[in-house]
Amino acid sequence: MTRRKSTGANFLIFRVVLGLVVAGVLVVGIPLAGSGIDLWEALREGPLASQPSPSGIIFWQTRFPRVLAAFGCGAALAMAGVVFQAVLRNPLAEPYILGVSGGAALGKAIVLLLAGGFQGMLIGMTNAGAFVGALAPIFVLHMLRRQRRLWSPETVLLAGVVMNVLASALLLLIQFFSDFTLVRQMFAWTLGGLDIVGYKPLVVLWPVVILGVVGLTWLGRAMNVLTLGTTMATHLGIDVRRVVTAAIWGAALLTAASVAVAGPIGFIGLIVPHILRTFVGSDHRCVIPLSAIYGGVFLLVCDFIGWRGLELLAQIGLVHGTPNEIPVGIITACIGGIFFLFLLFRREERETE
Repeated sequence: MTRRKSTGANFLIFRVVLGLVVAGVLVVGIPLAGSGIDLWEALREGPLASQPSPSGIIFWQTRFPRVLAAFGCGAALAMAGVVFQAVLRNPLAEPYILGVSGGAALGKAIVLLLAGGFQGMLIGMTNAGAFVGALAPIFVLHMLRRQRRLWSPETVLLAGVVMNVLASALLLLIQFFSDFTLVRQMFAWTLGGLDIVGYKPLVVLWPVVILGVVGLTWLGRAMNVLTLGTTMATHLGIDVRRVVTAAIWGAALLTAASVAVAGPIGFIGLIVPHILRTFVGSDHRCVIPLSAIYGGVFLLVCDFIGWRGLELLAQIGLVHGTPNEIPVGIITACIGGIFFLFLLFRREERETE
């Protein structure tokens, strides 16, 4: 038994180290890809140059923050997906299932609408508006559960869907009475993108990700028991109410931090956890930290495809003209839609057997 545990621990350490190595290579290598700047000049100046050159500004203020944002958002969404699938006991649940994306879009739209003639003053608050808006549906659901003591996963799931519909309806109402500029800004944001400038957007994201890895891994054993059902978990000494509340709020904070930076990027919380469970099992003490690493790697790769994909196609003559980048939300949706259908059909086949 001891030897088996030792082998399992070594296997887990190997996968963690492998993921960190791949992530490190991507974080360092992706900013070096592409053309249009003098890389040696940018690297020689460093990120703290007092008078940076145009190449230094592009490299250190756009490319490098972008890969850090991609890794952080991917890690946050993958961990949130693991939590929602465990707490709701639904393998098809993903981070935006409880109205988080709709609330974030509504919060951002309200800030943009209030900006009006003070665009320059309030534009920096749009991320904060998205963050607060993403947490608002979770807060409403939490209050309803406290008042009516609704703890059924099915009830929470359906209530979250309703919250998403209400937020989307209010967003459409705001867009109906807004000008074309606001509508276009909101549309571009809902596609999901990582075209950030500077490191300020990462100030909230990365502390939340680090705390999420530690806190949710610590709750891993309790979530393992929760997958057996609330009744069984209660009999085994788990405080179901407290664990569910802590897990949902932790996942909601991770999702809100990601949405505030990159907009709603879907399916990462669905794809990465399912693939990892195939290789490492369902122990959440292993799945959660590995999801953080490989979720970040997955979004890094998807963003690179959208960021440099059209440029590479143009170089080989498949795309003509000046190529623009493809929003990463479109890339993940294309991959995730196919993956979701695969999971749905496989689940149906298992139920009919």
